[in-house]
Amino acid sequence: MNKTRSMLCIAAALLLAACTQDTVDIAAEKERLMQLSRDWSAIVNSGDIDAIVAHWDDDAVMLPPDSPIIEGKEAIRSYVQAASAIPGFRISWEPESAFVAEAEDMAYMIERNEITINDENGEPVTLRGKVVTVWKKDAAGASNKERLNEQWARASAACLADACAENA
Repeated sequence: MNKTRSMLCIAAALLLAACTQDTVDIAAEKERLMQLSRDWSAIVNSGDIDAIVAHWDDDAVMLPPDSPIIEGKEAIRSYVQAASAIPGFRISWEPESAFVAEAEDMAYMIERNEITINDENGEPVTLRGKVVTVWKKDAAGASNKERLNEQWARASAACLADACAENA
């Protein structure tokens, strides 16, 4: 009887241990992701296309305003190269909030951005917009990559799309 009771207690303990999940620190993950975005923003004007594009997932999608959908890392690389060639081009952003799934495998952020390009007279024009970015963890769960970038900006952002098309 005692042997049976001991076996039941051991089985119950093992079952409880198997069902226990690690506590997810969503707040820490949000801050980590927002810092990753800030760090990325700091390098985007460096001219290092590989470092810039490394933050996108291989099957990432960009939805630039008044432009066709850009699908895949290589198409995004071409877009980034074309944008970088626009006279006076500069971009920066700051995350405002992050929302992380409890499993910590997906997240999205709401961010504000500023894009500056030169107008037809060579004078800088700054466009301010909002962006929703969707992030996913890599297969190892070690790092996040941007998967979707949807941008909203004032109607004048069409000039950026036109300039990218001219520089492609």
